[in-house]
Amino acid sequence: MFQTDSTKLRNSAASLDEIKNQTLNALGRYVTMNQDLGGSAFVGVASVASMKTTEEVATTGRNVSARFDQVIQAMQIGANEYDRVEAENQAKLASVATQA
Repeated sequence: MFQTDSTKLRNSAASLDEIKNQTLNALGRYVTMNQDLGGSAFVGVASVASMKTTEEVATTGRNVSARFDQVIQAMQIGANEYDRVEAENQAKLASVATQA
């Protein structure tokens, strides 16, 4: 038998959202740090390669973040749907009990 705990599902979604936000914040600091380096004495081919890699990492981070958002949204929608069906079923059962 499959049982769903919508509260746990929402808590898990919130945890994933926190992980996503922490990752994006760290990524932002990484990009800023590399941009700061590029504006100082760090110049030339190595600097350009470093900034290209930084942008690639940032793009990957944004793509992963978007996928996290899709999973988080699906979990929240699933929890809401479970609660809706559960309330509907409880109302139907209560209706049967009062008709008997």
